Amino acid sequence: MRDVMELLRAKEQELVKVKRQVEALRIAAPLLGGEQDQAPSTGPAMVKEANRFG
Repeated sequence: MRDVMELLRAKEQELVKVKRQVEALRIAAPLLGGEQDQAPSTGPAMVKEANRFG
């Protein structure tokens, strides 16, 4: 049987990892278009520029 303190340490490390992942998702979500106010704009000029190269 694993030592209880070792198990607790492992669970705490997993919790820290999940908290970091959640924070990263909170930062990335608005950048991916989840919130229009904070997402970078892709106005007509940028669309024209993209079409010119595509």
